[in-house]
Amino acid sequence: MMILVSGGAASGKSEYAEELLLRLAGAERKTYLATMQRDGMEAEERIAHHKRLRHGQGFQAIECPANIGRLAGHCGEAILLECLSNLTANELFGVIHSDGTEIPGTEDLFSSDVADSIVSDVVSLKKHARLLVVVTNEIFSDGLFYSPETVQYINELGRVNRMLAKYADAVVEVVYGIPVWRKGKEIMSSR
Repeated sequence: MMILVSGGAASGKSEYAEELLLRLAGAERKTYLATMQRDGMEAEERIAHHKRLRHGQGFQAIECPANIGRLAGHCGEAILLECLSNLTANELFGVIHSDGTEIPGTEDLFSSDVADSIVSDVVSLKKHARLLVVVTNEIFSDGLFYSPETVQYINELGRVNRMLAKYADAVVEVVYGIPVWRKGKEIMSSR
């Protein structure tokens, strides 16, 4: 089963997704698949904060800022993927690890198949897990003028979200900390 959890910045989506996974996974082996790049002090502080929040909850943490499909079959039965927004940016613009190694992004942002690749990777994870909870951001309603690269990022993340919503068994948007079920609420009422 795959559940897509969306919401704006600081909406409570990550906390809700984690609580949902913990409730549905029970004693199953749980993996926290983190996509944030380790690219500076601010990122390190956020990663440390997230680790403190998950401490004692039974998660195996795997950091993978790009190409997550290679982990299919190597995670637990229950996976929390945090988050598609980071993953999309990393796949578009590249990843530079703290050790200096680089995973390049697409060469031509405007003819990329980033969304297709990400969706394929997520679907591959879904096939190998009993439960996959995927966190994404709703970034499509603020701002007026963006650079072409930012517009491409917004468009790719929108494509990823739309395609994964079709594959998902359930879709929930967290608004001001309140879960609003868009698809599959009946799945939750049967549990």
